[in-house]
Amino acid sequence: MDAETISGQQNTGQIAGHELVGHRLVGVMPSQPLVNIWIRITSKIVKYGFAIEYRDLEPPRTGIFDGLRLTLDPDVDFEMQCFILLHLFGHSVQWVAPSLAAKLGPLQNTTDREAFMNVLHDYEYEAARFGMQLLHEAGIHDFDQWYADFVVTDWQYLERYYREGAIPPWRECVATAQPLIRPEPIPPLEHKQMEVRFAF
Repeated sequence: MDAETISGQQNTGQIAGHELVGHRLVGVMPSQPLVNIWIRITSKIVKYGFAIEYRDLEPPRTGIFDGLRLTLDPDVDFEMQCFILLHLFGHSVQWVAPSLAAKLGPLQNTTDREAFMNVLHDYEYEAARFGMQLLHEAGIHDFDQWYADFVVTDWQYLERYYREGAIPPWRECVATAQPLIRPEPIPPLEHKQMEVRFAF
């Protein structure tokens, strides 16, 4: 998840990523399942070599990643934190896996708007597949629909942002009963410090 225009159309020097306003929910899940998800996915992420931290982020940012750590704003709703962490992990994999490096070129250099939207879609959904893989590796198989609905909601929000040039109302983007996300095996990682990016 880029507000900096990762397509290369311009470089403002801001943190690359997609901006997000307010708390975003796709159905309010009871707290106990969320706690279980959180404990399991944080353990797996740390075992993959990433640190996890909280930091007061400048609004509207809710999470950032830099190749070494995943950072969340503690003011974000807990359900959203669970999704953002999976999303940040997926994008972190994309940026530190040597086997995926070639895919980042089109993301950064495509200037045609429609071609860029296609590249961005593929980038977002690849990250989502890595997030689903992590969820399953953590032993969580009962929330595939929750995750799929969040992924599609997130994409619809992002797509509207790029096509309309303005942040859309989040609830207008909420999706339900979406096709499940296919998990993607996580490739070997080579952790490295990189430019801070933020995602949603």
